[in-house]
Amino acid sequence: MEILDNRGKRIVEKMPWTEEELFSHVKAGNKNAFEQLYRDHSGGIYCNLRRMTRDDELAKEILQDVFTKVWEKKAALNIDKPFQFYLFRMAQNSVTNFYRSIKRDKKMLENLQLLASEITHQPIETIKTGVEEELLLQAVDCLSPRRKKIFILCKLEGKSYEEVSKILGISVSTIGDHIVKGTKTIKHQLMKSKQFSSFQAFQC
Repeated sequence: MEILDNRGKRIVEKMPWTEEELFSHVKAGNKNAFEQLYRDHSGGIYCNLRRMTRDDELAKEILQDVFTKVWEKKAALNIDKPFQFYLFRMAQNSVTNFYRSIKRDKKMLENLQLLASEITHQPIETIKTGVEEELLLQAVDCLSPRRKKIFILCKLEGKSYEEVSKILGISVSTIGDHIVKGTKTIKHQLMKSKQFSSFQAFQC
């Protein structure tokens, strides 16, 4: 039978588990143990996240993500150190990955604008964001899987032909051929879109 507080919220009695017992119960899928884990450690982890991000909402978002990952991967947990250490390391990795993704996305956006500039022969500062970029990504998505992968690696991720050659195990000349043909396909796709105003005056 559930015990409710005066606001109708469920009260979960805190069990007198040791750290090892708590770990064992969480690993076995015990929700009460997981709730205790959250109560015991979420405050300290949140404070560390708040210090690292200096953003209250972002800290809360990453905190939820950390504990969601713990629950999802509970069966594979193999902790030889205190939960606090494990959770802090997960939180630190999550923050690092978050900022890496922002940096990567920003770089890809810059490369996307550069690609649009190359195709339209317009100065990069005149390339608008939003609809035009979405249409350009849709055009890239029309490429064959192999050509699309090469195009993304070279044009959006900014890797050199030599780097892509090593990654995919194909020659630099083959990569160059894919880029040339891929660019022609993308131009053709964009010319078909009346929404892409910056391409309307462009001649293939």
